[in-house]
Amino acid sequence: MPFIRSIFASFMTWKQASAFPPEWIPNPFTLENYLKLFRLTLFPRWIINTALVSGLIVAANIITSATAGYAFACLKFPKKNLLFSALLTLLMVPPFITLIPNYILVVKLGLIDNLLGLVLLGSASVSGIYLMRQYYLSLGKELFEAARIDGAGPIKAFIYVALPLSKPALGALAIYQFLGAWNSFLGPLVFLRSPENYTLPVGLNFAFSRNVWTEYTPIIAGSLIASLPTIILYVALNKYMIRGVVVSAKKG
Repeated sequence: MPFIRSIFASFMTWKQASAFPPEWIPNPFTLENYLKLFRLTLFPRWIINTALVSGLIVAANIITSATAGYAFACLKFPKKNLLFSALLTLLMVPPFITLIPNYILVVKLGLIDNLLGLVLLGSASVSGIYLMRQYYLSLGKELFEAARIDGAGPIKAFIYVALPLSKPALGALAIYQFLGAWNSFLGPLVFLRSPENYTLPVGLNFAFSRNVWTEYTPIIAGSLIASLPTIILYVALNKYMIRGVVVSAKKG
């Protein structure tokens, strides 16, 4: 219902969209909110920035989550269960607590106002590692034992056995990470300074926020445009997401 309401509101003036009780039929019907977006010279740049950051974060998380999940599921090393338990405790830490340490880290690395700083902070995910570990456990040890008997070492078994079979889990991971990176607001707001480096959510807020009020209808229109890639990705990878989550949940 809120999404449908947003579609109608994007074709309204702000006066009508903010009326109470809410009105559903645009009167007058206007495209001005969308025209305001395309008049912004930085609007295409914000879309490119968002796509670049989201794509790199997804790629980095696929690598880190797949490798770490495989190590925790299939390899033997000292204190493995203790390390995994310690890793899971990070899920209970609110992200606001890590904001200042992350800011200090990004400053020390000289990546303030740099998209690579956002990619670095989003390059690994505890929930992603957990998802991949559970998926690899669901495959059964017999599969990897057979690979070992055939002469495959841990790395070869990962590349030729684990990765080809983990497409459903990787699809689910890609969707979750892309949605989080594409819609992220707090991180880009804190770590980016220049308008040309903004991602789309921060850019829309920058373009239509005034000192005493905010022009919400263009932001609503921009949010609808921003939601299109996430909807397309969800439709394309939906079968992988459902299968990956279901299979991963079977092994606790």
